[in-house]
Amino acid sequence: MAHALADRERVVEYIVREAQSATRFEEQYYEPCGWRGNFIRINLKAVAEGKITAEELADAFIASAVAVSEEDLAAWRAEWADIERAVAEHYPTLEGFEEDSAAIAALISDGKYVMHHSRKYNEVYSPHYRIVSKEQYEKLKDRLK
Repeated sequence: MAHALADRERVVEYIVREAQSATRFEEQYYEPCGWRGNFIRINLKAVAEGKITAEELADAFIASAVAVSEEDLAAWRAEWADIERAVAEHYPTLEGFEEDSAAIAALISDGKYVMHHSRKYNEVYSPHYRIVSKEQYEKLKDRLK
């Protein structure tokens, strides 16, 4: 992930390509998400409609990723383990749970934290967004109304 984030132009190009090729978007431009509500999901609809530029979103996305500390990651790994235990306990027959859990564990053990959505999720939702920190969102929020 760090290598991809180091190539800002590649990040910008990917955002532009995805925003232009999307056939539908969720309605809202942003929504709180993530661990302890410290992140905001910014819909690529905002780029497609010219509310913000792909460069601005790429910069916010990259700055958010590099600001995550080892302490934050350790806390997230512990919380994710709690989430998996709760899912296994309450939804033991959840389709794809074991495979997804193993894939996520492999990513985390490799120090990676980005995973694409499942085919099923993509069919139901319009997941065209980038996640940024609240701090980075604050710089863009006035134009995301």
